[in-house]
Amino acid sequence: MTSSLPERLKESGKVFVVAVAGDSGSGKTTLSRGIRRLLGEDLVSTFSMDDYHSLDREERRVLGITPLHPEANRFDLLADHLGALRRGEEIDKPVYDHSDGTIKGPVAYRSAPVLIIEGLHPFYTPQLRQEIDLSIFVDPSRTVKRRWKIKRDCIDRNYEQEAVKREILAREADYKLYVDVQKIYAEAVVKIEESRLPAPLMAKTPKDRYSVRLIQEVMESVPSQVELKIDLSAIYREAEEEFSIAYQRDDYYGKRVCVLTIDGELPSSMIEGLEEKLSALMGSSTPICDRSGGGVVTSTGMVQILLCWRLLEKLQVHLADLEG
Repeated sequence: MTSSLPERLKESGKVFVVAVAGDSGSGKTTLSRGIRRLLGEDLVSTFSMDDYHSLDREERRVLGITPLHPEANRFDLLADHLGALRRGEEIDKPVYDHSDGTIKGPVAYRSAPVLIIEGLHPFYTPQLRQEIDLSIFVDPSRTVKRRWKIKRDCIDRNYEQEAVKREILAREADYKLYVDVQKIYAEAVVKIEESRLPAPLMAKTPKDRYSVRLIQEVMESVPSQVELKIDLSAIYREAEEEFSIAYQRDDYYGKRVCVLTIDGELPSSMIEGLEEKLSALMGSSTPICDRSGGGVVTSTGMVQILLCWRLLEKLQVHLADLEG
């Protein structure tokens, strides 16, 4: 009897590494949340690359550099740790404390079969790129990113709003120099902008609606266990809000890519079948993607689904290589 995908992952003794890159407050955790829901607590571990800062907050202030500067990070140590984790070994991992900006630990850390790391620089060096199996770059527009970072830092981290605004300006040059360039190494780039659709006429309060462009490197043909099918009749019956979907092939930094642009909110009927099939492969019935009020799927929620789809296809190839 063939083992299930979760059983095969556990039996492999190896760790599959997913890296999600992007600026602070860019939506990395939101985009990777679908993967965590799909896999469940037993199969996925996660940590922030902030833990590999080489300088604490006070040291950075004295030196006048930001966390985005390479000198403020321990890339070699992270690459060594990822290599050990991929082999199923335990590491002694540092911990960055956002409450006071200090570096603590180390603490013993062992990964589940799938590891998600989120951070500013996961693709910065060739050594890091060698230790990553699925690379995703999250790239919101400056307007969207600014709004998200202010909201997160002020609400979740209790920072003063004016201090957050000053930090955003101080980081901009380093973001362009050291972080933004890394998207050329990602096999999936998620660009997020304000929606181009008109606001619903009957809306009592404005909604956070976005146009999301998913740029994915074309994979070699592999058998897919899940097909994406769109029920047009269900859209005619159930779609109450405007949305748009556009697809094209393109060249992106020398790579053949497919580009899917989703704007607005989609009826749940469009993705429920796909969501159920993806969850079934993992022996789960947990919903994967984000939904807004009324059960409709956000554009970012649809991208969560598509990234999960990509992950499962990559995992099948990964396990076939290990077992072959």
